Amino acid sequence: PITPVRTKTGKLVDVPDGLPYYNPLVELANAHFHTTVYRFLNNNYVSYEPIKGLTLRGEFGVDLLNQNEDRFWGVNTESGRVSANTASGQSRWVQVINYTAKAYANYSKIFAEQHSVDLTVGTEYQRSSTLSTSTSGQGITVDALKKLTSAPKITAGSSTLTDFAFLSYFGRLNYKFANKYLIGFTARTDASSRFGTNNRFGFFPSASAGWIVTEESFLKNNKVLSFLKLRGSVGLTGNSEIGNFSQLPLYSGVGYAEVGGIRPTQIANPDLRWEKTTQTDVGVDFGLFGDRITGEVSYFIKNTNDLLLNIPIAGTNGFSTQLRNIGAMKNWGWEFALNSTNNFGDLRWTASFNLTIPKNEVVSLGGLPTIDTGGSRYMNVAQEGQPLGAFVGAEYAGVDPQNGNALFFLANGEKTNSFTRAFAENKKVLGNPNPTFYGGFNNTFSYKGFDLGIFFQWVSGNTIHNAAGVFMSNGFFFEDNQTADILGRWRKAGDITNVPRVDYSVNNGGQGRSSRMLSDGSYLRLKTVSFGYNLPSNIAKKAFLESARIFINAQNLLTFTKYQGWDPEVNTDFLATNIFQGVDFYAAPQPKTITIGLNLGF
Repeated sequence: PITPVRTKTGKLVDVPDGLPYYNPLVELANAHFHTTVYRFLNNNYVSYEPIKGLTLRGEFGVDLLNQNEDRFWGVNTESGRVSANTASGQSRWVQVINYTAKAYANYSKIFAEQHSVDLTVGTEYQRSSTLSTSTSGQGITVDALKKLTSAPKITAGSSTLTDFAFLSYFGRLNYKFANKYLIGFTARTDASSRFGTNNRFGFFPSASAGWIVTEESFLKNNKVLSFLKLRGSVGLTGNSEIGNFSQLPLYSGVGYAEVGGIRPTQIANPDLRWEKTTQTDVGVDFGLFGDRITGEVSYFIKNTNDLLLNIPIAGTNGFSTQLRNIGAMKNWGWEFALNSTNNFGDLRWTASFNLTIPKNEVVSLGGLPTIDTGGSRYMNVAQEGQPLGAFVGAEYAGVDPQNGNALFFLANGEKTNSFTRAFAENKKVLGNPNPTFYGGFNNTFSYKGFDLGIFFQWVSGNTIHNAAGVFMSNGFFFEDNQTADILGRWRKAGDITNVPRVDYSVNNGGQGRSSRMLSDGSYLRLKTVSFGYNLPSNIAKKAFLESARIFINAQNLLTFTKYQGWDPEVNTDFLATNIFQGVDFYAAPQPKTITIGLNLGF
């Protein structure tokens, strides 16, 4: 709001006097970005039953993507100014090939009407490769010439190739006796190219048991309790969601004084291996009044070892972090679900409610009390005894009413206007990005061809870090637009406020690792609403239709929250990792979307 978007003559203002920021509408009017995507999806299978109950099946699937990108920046864009008031362009091509192959055998048989066996064994292979090339050029003098061939000077070129592969062997055995006693066993051996040659394979077994109590004679035909099942399971799973080639020493081509060479970009970790989680679940599934009301109650414990985390290392070797297996983490909690189906003549109402109460704790970091790679701006850490991603920083103590300085707490409870001192002497856990509980409530109504769906979701007890507050809640120390709380800033001696004075020369309370940048992330959101009408089939057929439906869908209609940012359902993409959670750095809010449509079937 400091300068207008356009001049009085209607010309777009480029960079306002004295400010570093570029008007994005200039980019919109003078730049061009066009992407063309060709996608091919193919799945094939062959199935054969040599004897009754035995099925042999082979599957093969291919997903091929070719993407062409043309980008152009005109003379009047920021890029145009940098390139001596000439236009520039970029051409990029990406190819992604994914294919999977699977072969397995399944055998099912019922013996003596009491025993049921289902056995599956098989193998699966998956491979994915991504190839990309990019070329950039400058010196185009006419905006109408938008192809890179018109650039007299090629300024950059690159090509990359990356891939990964998985090889798996699996088996499953399910046994049922008298339709009420259930036992299951599974086992998987998975190999990933992302780990060292000595650690590529991981073995992941599991076992489960269930007892359908309502099949027993003492509960058979019970008019109130129509279904009751007790169940339990324990299993080991693996996580390999890391970058490709994380175990290898990597090098990149580089030029210096027009002489080619290479430089190291990653140090090797040949011992990198699967992150493993042992999970135990016990629960009860139930149905009441002929399953008009159904639900479940579950308790789970997950113990994770060999966490895949970026660990700070000595910078003397040229790198500050390395991906390693280190430490252990524990997750546990409760899950509840309740469903009901209600009929009132022609009106049918189905309701579904779910609630999860999770807990999380970093049990060990292999001798490191804390992993903190947030620098001066981000607060998430991994710390023993705390939830993963806990926010650590200095505790904000408000504003000195005499001079408007931001204050911070010291360990003895005293206050100081020195953030550096408070952070060094009294750095503490200030928030948790993980919610205390979360859930949803879905309702579906139908009446004589009309249907209405309403879905609410909620999250409670989590904290969100406004990492962009360094810029947007910092009293114009930077030239960014400020959040509305600046209207309540300190102005004169005696003012009681929580917003420091405006100071163009001093960072007054805008430090990123302060509790001033944290806020409650709890919210209740009306996530989706849908309303539709299905034309009766006899009327549709008169119009030579098999079916006809008109509908209106809406998303993100209402949000109730105390979060001070744009959207409480946030985690900035470029920062999101297993540690960096609940961070908002200028993340765009989710739009409210309304869709109106007509479906016709012939």
